[in-house]
Amino acid sequence: MSNVLPDLTPNLRILFTGTAVGSASAGASAYYAGRGNVFWATLHAVGVVTPRLLAPSEYRTLLHFGIGLTDVCKVAS
Repeated sequence: MSNVLPDLTPNLRILFTGTAVGSASAGASAYYAGRGNVFWATLHAVGVVTPRLLAPSEYRTLLHFGIGLTDVCKVAS
């Protein structure tokens, strides 16, 4: 079993945890990349430490803001 998407670093301020990487996210190698997924728009709209709306492919950028993404199941669903 391999980790589909890398995710965590020390000293995170916020950690968002999903259940498992969906097929669209696994295919795009990016968290919350499924068409119609509102995670990124919601994160930006509520003002959570991102200077602009990020694309799923920029998920690693969140680590610079102390935000981590991970999943309970580490393989694609």
